[in-house]
Amino acid sequence: MNKQILYIFNFKVLNIVLFTIVVSILSNLLVPRFVKPSWDEVLKVNLQSIESKNFDVLFLSNSYLYTAYDPLLLKSLTGLSSIHLGTSARRFCLEPFILKRALETQKPKLIVIDISSTTITKPDSDKSWYFNNKALSNYNLSMDKLVLLNDIIPSNRYELWLQGLSSTTRNLYNLTVEQKLQYYEQKKSVISGRVLGFEPKRQQNEKSLEKYKEMFETFYKTLPSIRRTKYNRIDEVTLEKLEELLTLAEKKPKIEFLLVNNVKIDASSENILTIESIKKLIRNYKNVSILELNTIEAKTDLDLRFEDFYDPVHVTQSGAAKITSYFSRFLERNYNFVGSNIEQEPFHVFKIGNTRKTVTVRDVRLLVGDDYKTDIRIIMDSIPVGYDEVSTVISIFPKKGFEHLLEEKSKKHKWKSDNAYRKLKNYIKISEGYVGKLNSWSKLKPSNIDRIEIRFIEKSFSSQKFILPMNEVNILN
Repeated sequence: MNKQILYIFNFKVLNIVLFTIVVSILSNLLVPRFVKPSWDEVLKVNLQSIESKNFDVLFLSNSYLYTAYDPLLLKSLTGLSSIHLGTSARRFCLEPFILKRALETQKPKLIVIDISSTTITKPDSDKSWYFNNKALSNYNLSMDKLVLLNDIIPSNRYELWLQGLSSTTRNLYNLTVEQKLQYYEQKKSVISGRVLGFEPKRQQNEKSLEKYKEMFETFYKTLPSIRRTKYNRIDEVTLEKLEELLTLAEKKPKIEFLLVNNVKIDASSENILTIESIKKLIRNYKNVSILELNTIEAKTDLDLRFEDFYDPVHVTQSGAAKITSYFSRFLERNYNFVGSNIEQEPFHVFKIGNTRKTVTVRDVRLLVGDDYKTDIRIIMDSIPVGYDEVSTVISIFPKKGFEHLLEEKSKKHKWKSDNAYRKLKNYIKISEGYVGKLNSWSKLKPSNIDRIEIRFIEKSFSSQKFILPMNEVNILN
């Protein structure tokens, strides 16, 4: 009798387990067909990238970092490969959990985490929870994740558990109320225009910058204050997670940890006392440092102008080039792992037309990957006076049999390659020379490409061509 009862019980348990597995699989397969995915697509792609390639630098946190540090430019300046694992409006309390997941596959030399005032407070509104749970839903359910959710989510907010538990539960939640949450002012384009997580801001948010335009220099020189607000003091949850991060750093002595307070036009909302308290916490950890970019010295060295800011706390594409340049010099001064892979000799010298004028290209970095749109950085020593209208041209030629993958514009003009352009007048001046960012909508992937050429053209001339070595320019190889 007891054996029969035990058999029936075990059979029911088995049925429940099988039913749960089937429902989970069907939910993951079917729910996304009816609901637009709400998890952060960029993070999803980059998490796949770190499974197959190791990166020297991991940028975590939020838009303070992923709009300001350009991985392709950093590669040219330091020889270090890097990737962003940041998501919009993410708070510090998520970082130890996300970093532990990354370190399962990565052995970086440096980890960079933001500690700006609005980063170091736990989520405190539905809007804030929306973005932070959006990041968490990229990760599968685990005991560590349950512990994190228990630490940061109020006990009476069951709907927040659904949003952060998994992508499936988040999609199910989308079927009810989340579709009403419009936290983006405009629809964001899907992923892959971001390169390794970097999202350059091309135009300024003029409305948010209006009050800073006339007195930019005055605001730019404003230092962090001692004024306390709820957004510039470390709460108990964040303090606990900071200590968890420091424990992780202690266990990983070969990895350097850098906490960055990223530059703002007006730094008065940042708090000196908070930064000092973090400095006290880290003083016994040899591999943990702080980089404060809101000092007079740092801001003078950065030399950011009004046009380098997208809004009061984010930079434009030109600002990102300057910050990445400054960051590369900071790394070179403070870490011995920088510079071993940097090319010392000029990459190539191009003669401009029939003149004696030349352009010396120091480096070209071109990213082509299955999950990324083609993106290019070119650094040159100088730009000849009077040749602003000359364009850099990068041409990507397909292998025989892959001509059908050329973009529509190339087919329309009967070009044999996909081409990316950048006029010299649109290059950005940095300490190391001039940097140009070229975009391409090419669908060609590394296995489809025959060769990549660089040249300079103007209406009256075209320079000689130079074929780029594929193994040097494609950093995902």
